[in-house]
Formats: sequence, C-alpha cells, structure tokens
Amino acid sequence: MISLAAATGLGEAIEAARADPNRVLRSVGLDERGLDDPHGFVPSADFARILEAAARETGDECFGLHFGERFHPKDLGPLVYVVVNSPSFAIGFENVARYLRVHNEAAEVGFVAGPPRWYMRHVLNLSAVSHRQHDEYSLAVAVGTIRLMAGSDWTPIEVRFQHRAPTRTAEHVRAFGAPVSFGHAANAIVVERDLAERQVPAADARLYPILKDLLERILDEMPPVDGLLTSVRRAIAESMRHGDPMLTQVARRLVLGPRTLQRHLEQHGTTFKWLVDDTRRQFSLRYLRDPRHTLTDIAYLLGYSEVSAFNRAFRRWTGSTPTDYRR
Repeated sequence: MISLAAATGLGEAIEAARADPNRVLRSVGLDERGLDDPHGFVPSADFARILEAAARETGDECFGLHFGERFHPKDLGPLVYVVVNSPSFAIGFENVARYLRVHNEAAEVGFVAGPPRWYMRHVLNLSAVSHRQHDEYSLAVAVGTIRLMAGSDWTPIEVRFQHRAPTRTAEHVRAFGAPVSFGHAANAIVVERDLAERQVPAADARLYPILKDLLERILDEMPPVDGLLTSVRRAIAESMRHGDPMLTQVARRLVLGPRTLQRHLEQHGTTFKWLVDDTRRQFSLRYLRDPRHTLTDIAYLLGYSEVSAFNRAFRRWTGSTPTDYRR
C-alpha cells in the first residue's frame, strides 16, 4: 500500500495538462473519489497504474517526472519532516530507509558508500506492473527533499533509472540538473560522499525526537511484512547453501505447487527471480560486513559456483565491487 498523501495535487496536475482526472481513474478501474482522502491508502500497484494512465491521457511522456518535480515533499507528512530535521544527512538517509514503509510498503531504499560517492538506491517491488512514471516521480521527490535540506541549488552527481531510455531525455537532465542514464539494475541518486557527513542547517533539534517517537509508534502499529513473502525469502535463503535456488525446491519447502507459488507471487506484484536476486543482495551486504568471510565463502553461501559470478551480480546491485564495498 501507499499513502494517498503521495497523490496530493495529482488531480490538479492532470487538469493542468488538459486531461480529465476522473477519466484517468476510470481507465484503471478506480472510483472517481479514490484520491479524496489524504490520510487513506491505495495499493502501490494502483498508484503506479494511475501515473501511467495520466501519462497516456495527457500525452506527457514525462508526466511522473513533472508531477514529482512540482510536488512539495512536506505533503508526505511525518516521514519527510523527520528526514529534513535529522541532525545530519547520513542520519536523514538512515531515517528514510527505516521509515519509508510507513509511506510506501512496496518501496525499498538502500545506501551504498563507494568512495568518493554515495549511491542512494531505490527499488519498487512491483515487477508485474509498469512503473516508469512512479520511478521518475519518486526520484524527483527524493531530490526535492534533499534540496529542502541542502539548498535549492543542490544537484546530484548523476541520476540512474532501471527503465530503458525514452526517446527524449532533455527533460530529465533539466529537472535533475545532472547527467541521467538508463537501463541500470536499480534506480539510484548518486551524491558526493561528503554530503552524508554534513549537518542539516535548518534542522529543528526539538522537533526531531517528537517526530521519531511518532514514526516509531506508527511502525509498531503496522502489520508485519506479508507472511508469504517472508516464508519465500526464508526458503530461498535456506536453498542458497545448496546452489542456485530453484522454484521447484522452494515450492516444495512451502508445500505448494510451483505454478501455485508463481501465481501467489504475481498477486503480490513480484516474481521468484526478483526475490532470489534481492535476497542474495541483502545477504551479500550482511556477509561483507563480517571480515571473517572471504569472497569465496560469500559466493558459496549465496549459491554461486564462481566468485566471478558473485562479483558481476554485486556490481549490478550496487555499482561497485565487493572488495570496494568492504573497504
């Protein structure tokens, strides 16, 4: 689910682009009043479909980018307020990773330090749904949030997208004020390393702990991560020790048929291949923090037959080598 705060001003943006918001909503099978409650939630897949439909109906190939560029990050509520009032940029980034689930349960973020740069990685777990517009909206809002902290003139070193390059990319370069590339393993904002070490100039030290307490209470009240996906990830992790995790093996562990498991994963907006890849990524980061594990050990633990295969996968995940990440 995603908070409808993300859709603040969406109807007006569609109208400004000379299209009918109600027609956009109807085209994806949603009620015309579906965006009325700013405190409500909708499936993240539906929000992605709305943005794709808005791009089609308005004829604006960069609708998500333009909407995200005009969106005021503080309309997202406590999540952004706790970020912009964090004592430092590094702590702000950590707060995004911890509390993003309060706003969007389908999104995952991670921060990889690769001197002299930081890679702010953003992935939507919506593999069964087209989400180019959602990705461009999300990174535009993320850059807008950093500009609230660092100043309106701040620009990233580079912006990377998973989707293929569109016909025209000048709008992307203009919006971000930086080089933009496409076809990467994950969406990412590349920033200078020293940004993380800076204090946030306008942070309110009195407001910050109040916001942290609020978000912690919200997290405590949220339901746990979906049981099926947790079980699948656990079964994948157990299978990795015996080589490349196979759908049939994992399905057998869960007492499901392979087709049944695939169908359940599609209903959750993901695929078995994506879960295997992401589980390996998460375990690799954990293993690399432990100096007792050699790269050969880690490749074996992740189910790779050769270290070179692990190296290629890790570079695809993070943009750096395992050795550079560990250093």
